[in-house]
Amino acid sequence: MATVANVSGVSIEIEIMTDAVAGSESYINNNINNIEVTVASSSNNQEKNFDLLDSVYSAAADGDIDKFQQHARVLDQILTPYGNTILHIHITARISQNMDFVREILGMCPELLWKTNKKGETLLHMAARHGHADVAKYLLQECKNTPYQNHHHDQELGINSTSTRLMLQMVNEAKDTALHEAVRYNHLDVVQLLTKEDPSLPYDVNKSDETPLYLAVERGYAEILEEILSTCVSPADHGPYSRTALHTAVICNNTRTTTLLLNDKRILKSKQDQQGWTPLHLAAHLGYIVILKMLLIKDRSAAYKADNEGKTALHVAAGLGRVGIMRELISRCPGCCELVDKRGWNVLHFASTSKNRMAVGLILRNPLLGNLVNEKDEKGNTPFLHAASMRFIINHSKVDEKVFNNENQNAEDMIDLLTIFPWTSRLDIILWLFGTSSRIIRNGRLFMSKDDDKEGKENRVDSVSSNEDGVGKNYLVVATLIATVTFAAGFTVPGGFVANEGPTQGAAILTKNRAFQAFVIFNTVSMFLSSLAVFNHLSIRPATHKIEIYRRMSFRDLLIRYAMLAMIGAFLAGTCAVLHNDQKLAITACVVPVAVYLFVKRITKSSLHQSM
Repeated sequence: MATVANVSGVSIEIEIMTDAVAGSESYINNNINNIEVTVASSSNNQEKNFDLLDSVYSAAADGDIDKFQQHARVLDQILTPYGNTILHIHITARISQNMDFVREILGMCPELLWKTNKKGETLLHMAARHGHADVAKYLLQECKNTPYQNHHHDQELGINSTSTRLMLQMVNEAKDTALHEAVRYNHLDVVQLLTKEDPSLPYDVNKSDETPLYLAVERGYAEILEEILSTCVSPADHGPYSRTALHTAVICNNTRTTTLLLNDKRILKSKQDQQGWTPLHLAAHLGYIVILKMLLIKDRSAAYKADNEGKTALHVAAGLGRVGIMRELISRCPGCCELVDKRGWNVLHFASTSKNRMAVGLILRNPLLGNLVNEKDEKGNTPFLHAASMRFIINHSKVDEKVFNNENQNAEDMIDLLTIFPWTSRLDIILWLFGTSSRIIRNGRLFMSKDDDKEGKENRVDSVSSNEDGVGKNYLVVATLIATVTFAAGFTVPGGFVANEGPTQGAAILTKNRAFQAFVIFNTVSMFLSSLAVFNHLSIRPATHKIEIYRRMSFRDLLIRYAMLAMIGAFLAGTCAVLHNDQKLAITACVVPVAVYLFVKRITKSSLHQSM
């Protein structure tokens, strides 16, 4: 029979098997601390059922054996709402090292050994979770004396072994074994006990695709990892997303766990996950150079393994501009430099897209890699076309400056496609500075191709010209504001003017101050450039040729940018001029804004790289 109490939607059940022992109803009516429980619907009986549950909880938690001795044969039928037995409660709340309660209760009711709660947790699960090694040891010993009777369950699990092995293999709802629990909560003594009990036992993954070994590595428990590796015959190291324990050791940047795994011959050193990434890919991506060196020492072949997109660890590092990682991979595995991904990109393609000058320079300075400069991808793009605005690529002796891709686009066209307002003049200036005629590169192809590239080029110019009505007004406002501010600053100079009568009357007081002189120069340059930008803007409309409009817009944008930079220089110089009596404050006032700008730029660049 079962007695059930329901109060405010809470159900508390105490199950009693009436055929388990004669006179078991007397247990309900007369015993356990003289508390009377009857099957009735009155509120008094419901309260007594709660009292009984509280009494059971307290007695089990305190290890009070006397309250359970006379009801030995029905102890496995006393359950909490979550199906916990009195031993589940006791092991969870256990503080002292006294084993008497566990020993005597199991002696009275051996069936409790295999009893699970509603989450499928055995007593061994509870002992492992709470770190009770003495209880876990006793439970395993009792398994030999109390065989598991559910043979149908054995067949479902494919188990044909001893009761001890069965207990070790039993899983809860989350598919965790007792070893999973012991590892998760970092109980080394319990781990030692469980692994030595059956070293050949294979431990599978839980619902989260984690093996005990993977959990130990993920949480950084090096001692537990060492115990599992040294004791278990064939430790499984599977993890989520088809990763291995070595993957997670790299992610955690833990050199100790990485060393333990690399020194074990049973652990695969370059196994790939769902993305095709090896641990080496992760080390390159995260920039962990110490771990990367350790991986290369054990297995250099990983440097030649590509992921699902065809990218090697070197490609990953180059795309993020990680120069130290690139240098290590190139020096140890030079052959991997020639590998390309599924798009045909080589390492220089990736480095050029990172916009990191040091990364590109590392490749260009290597004489063995000079041929990569002109290698084309599947679209016919060379690294030069990907980074045409980077001067040190253009100036490289092996660069083919006249190269076109499969779409008949040269370096200038690539810049046009990547910006809203193409900076044609920018490339012209750079090529001119390095003694190369941009006209030579463009002649014959700028407006001609097999697909009528002239029409495509003019369409891009049309789209830019059509945006001029809205955006152009904003540029005009900016240029006018700069011109107004700098014009006013020219007649309200820092430090004021000489008021005393004499030959210097009306002259600036700080005329001989070098910072003031710099202020005057920067302010004049800013005024001139912004005024020229306004003039250039006003001259756009009279121009009828689309290409001419296109060029003037680009030139105007360039003037405004440099006018702003000159205005900033004028402000800093003026600040130094008025603070000439306190050089420390003057220097601080100039250095801090620049430092803040560089810091923000670095953080922004780093965030963009991580999001790629």
